[in-house]
Amino acid sequence: MSSPRPRIEPLPRDQWPEALTRTLGVSPGGADEPLHIFTTLARQPELFRRWTAFGGALLAGHLSGRLRELVILRTAYRFNGRYEWAQHIGLGYRQGITEEETAALGADLDGVDWDPFERAALAAVDETADEGSVSDATWAVLAQHLGEGDLIELLMLIAHYMMLTTVLRSLRVQLEPAAEAMAQRVPGGPAA
Repeated sequence: MSSPRPRIEPLPRDQWPEALTRTLGVSPGGADEPLHIFTTLARQPELFRRWTAFGGALLAGHLSGRLRELVILRTAYRFNGRYEWAQHIGLGYRQGITEEETAALGADLDGVDWDPFERAALAAVDETADEGSVSDATWAVLAQHLGEGDLIELLMLIAHYMMLTTVLRSLRVQLEPAAEAMAQRVPGGPAA
């Protein structure tokens, strides 16, 4: 069964604004195989410019790359964000996340013996999904490892990917074939 058509089609190449061209120049696939997230969201150019700056700040923030990708993948799973899940699998691998850990992030976390700090960060995602905020017990573990600024960054990372997954799902942004193939190789994760 094919997925529903996008509600808003990606911008055709001849309509790309400069900000989109610059973004695609440094993104996977580049301008030859542009990511649909960028070519769709660029239909609102001012918001796109500001969003890419914010998202870029999170991707280049103070949290370790491994922690960042663990949190993004778990958030994508918990908020049914297949697009972000698929896009971040390879990024996670590059940050040292194993195939076994990736599969656990897209299902039952108890299948892996997580470091207590990483487990608390993943609990922060789950508690946000289930309760709308992080519990005091989880916060206490996180606060042993992160300063105030990094705690805020962690919460903003979760919230950003929660927002992004819901926007992309509502827009019905389609996965690129290579990303879909990557997602199909990992058991679990958000449904297609």
